[in-house]
Amino acid sequence: MVEILLNGQKYEARAGETILEVAQRMGIDIPTLCHHPSVKPTGSCRVCLVEFSVRGGSKKLTSSCTYVVEPNMSVETHSERVLKHRRTVLELLQARVPDSPELKKMAKENDVRLDPRFPVMKEDCILCGLCVRVCDEVVGAKAIELNDRGTKLTVGGPFMESPEDCIGCGACVYVCPVNCIKMEQTAETRKIVKWDRELPMRKCETCGYPFMPNFQVLRFKKWADMPGEFFKVCPDCRK
Repeated sequence: MVEILLNGQKYEARAGETILEVAQRMGIDIPTLCHHPSVKPTGSCRVCLVEFSVRGGSKKLTSSCTYVVEPNMSVETHSERVLKHRRTVLELLQARVPDSPELKKMAKENDVRLDPRFPVMKEDCILCGLCVRVCDEVVGAKAIELNDRGTKLTVGGPFMESPEDCIGCGACVYVCPVNCIKMEQTAETRKIVKWDRELPMRKCETCGYPFMPNFQVLRFKKWADMPGEFFKVCPDCRK
């Protein structure tokens, strides 16, 4: 165990835990956008900034999702310096994606002005890369990626074409923090709108419910090494 000071209170952290993990376990709120417990942290969005020092040394800012706790560490999650930088980050994200209800809610919770001082870009994506990491590390499809760099950075299929390896599982839709990856589904097809990927649905042989895309069935059969009969019926009818 590692003893740290968190907002002036002593806490015991587990070895290898990040500052964010300790704070969440102790019920201390630190806002996040690009973080998800299922994937490796990258600190891309910078919203989870905190201020820390070790053994009374100089205070520094860091993303709490990536920094592992150290002995004799003191952390402030809501110091004036932290709040100033966090508000600036949120204001920049607001300028990039001004129509996101999720960002507006977070901005309000953190006392961020809703009329950004920065040029408004009218984009829909904050480029946090969470969808890319989930597709790679959790789903294993590696269908989408961050393309180009700098101000030209985009997220999508290779060369920004419709990703042929997308299995239509919808994991990217569910984890997107600003809800910009839409999914449309009918009895016949499922479409991941942002990637322009449309796939036919597999219908349950028992109840007729369209429960997953055929392409996803083929991939799951291969990855899980399960009999084909398992995927002929929906989860409800397997019970």
